[in-house]
Amino acid sequence: MSTQNHTEEKFSVALESIQSKRRIECVMEAANALLDRYAAQPDPEERLKLVFELIRRNFTPEIAVVFGSLALGTDGLVGVAGTEAVPPVPPGGLRGQTVFHCKIFGPDRRNGSLTAFYTEPGSMGLTNAEWLAAMRLLAGIAGLGVGGHVTCPA
Repeated sequence: MSTQNHTEEKFSVALESIQSKRRIECVMEAANALLDRYAAQPDPEERLKLVFELIRRNFTPEIAVVFGSLALGTDGLVGVAGTEAVPPVPPGGLRGQTVFHCKIFGPDRRNGSLTAFYTEPGSMGLTNAEWLAAMRLLAGIAGLGVGGHVTCPA
């Protein structure tokens, strides 16, 4: 390997690291904005609506949330026992390549789920791994916002 190729490779790795840090900072800003909005909204279902809109606008339009009697982004499609969120197939019939699904457990035996699909790079330029980490963070905030918790894939 020539010195120039080695230098170019190091530069490429450093640039990717900087870009990754910027993308992660954008995710953290979105999570902080969500928490700020939560402070002004005590209603659990309204908090889920805030999460849904934040994800739909910034992370993927292919999202559905079901919780108790609330169904967002499902277009009437709800899975097993009414607790599985199923986003409709987008125009063109192709779903995102990466799938995120978590179960939401709230107080008073209310439960539901959040399901989203993603195709890299998306509007924020996130890698699939970064997007999955962002979704776990936001889903965790959603679970806390309803007074419960979520279980998400690792």
